[in-house]
Amino acid sequence: MKLLTNTSTTALVTAGAVLSAVMMVATTAFAATGGAQASVDATYNKERAACLAGRTGQDQKTCLKEAAAAREEARRGHLKTASEEELANNALLRCQRVAEEDRQDCRDMVLGQGTEDGSVQSGGILKRIDRMVEENPTAAGPAASAPPAPPAPPAPPVAPDQKPQRPKAPPHPLPPASASAR
Repeated sequence: MKLLTNTSTTALVTAGAVLSAVMMVATTAFAATGGAQASVDATYNKERAACLAGRTGQDQKTCLKEAAAAREEARRGHLKTASEEELANNALLRCQRVAEEDRQDCRDMVLGQGTEDGSVQSGGILKRIDRMVEENPTAAGPAASAPPAPPAPPAPPVAPDQKPQRPKAPPHPLPPASASAR
């Protein structure tokens, strides 16, 4: 076994070893990225096909632009697909902003209960939960309607030779309207 005493030779061997290690790690990472890249391209191709078929609810130009932007973000590693659990947690968190009396209905809809009607293309998906509410007869509610008031007595008849009376003028005459208000 020969000892390397020259500094430049030792540095060269060390650099070669480091380069070999980096290449082995890079090759493994590249192989793993190749699978991820194929997945990104497959997703893009599906989105692009949906855009071209008009199944997205967007105009074609915008749809293709969004699909390409999503592919680039996925290639950079900035686009993350949320798990079903994360999506459900996010939806349940949004229910905290709903009024207290409606919060349970919101949670039920997030968990899939109720009925859905409509589509994104028609303008929206409406979710509805029908709930029977028992009315409390002792609770204060609108007052019972009073019986109708009796009709006003008819005006006294006017004799043919008399003119009907004019209503009396208000006690204080109104000031004339100013020219600026016209």
